[in-house]
Amino acid sequence: MTTFGKRLKEARAQRKLTQNEVAGKLGLDFTTISKYENNKSQPDNEILRELATMYEVSLDWLLTGRLSGVEPANQIFAGGTLEPLTDEEAQHLMDSLEMFRLLKAKRNNQLNKLNKKKPIL
Repeated sequence: MTTFGKRLKEARAQRKLTQNEVAGKLGLDFTTISKYENNKSQPDNEILRELATMYEVSLDWLLTGRLSGVEPANQIFAGGTLEPLTDEEAQHLMDSLEMFRLLKAKRNNQLNKLNKKKPIL
């Protein structure tokens, strides 16, 4: 299970912001943001709301890691981070995955047929 700090860091990375940029927007020192992301300190409610707004995530997700009452967004876990996807990107990936699976099944089927035709020595 991810920690609050990891979710905070992940959300910041998704917005392609540095700790310095976030700190500057909030009027804080970057070390404060680092402490939040390393679970050394917790933001007060006002800062927490500002972070959720800046990162475009829900308070519920930041605090618990769950999306309550909200349909999950299209996302993929890649390169160690959760990447948001547009509907078009998600559909393209699903189509590509379906094609890959069909080709893999066809290839396996062809290999099985070849193995059955080989004479036993």
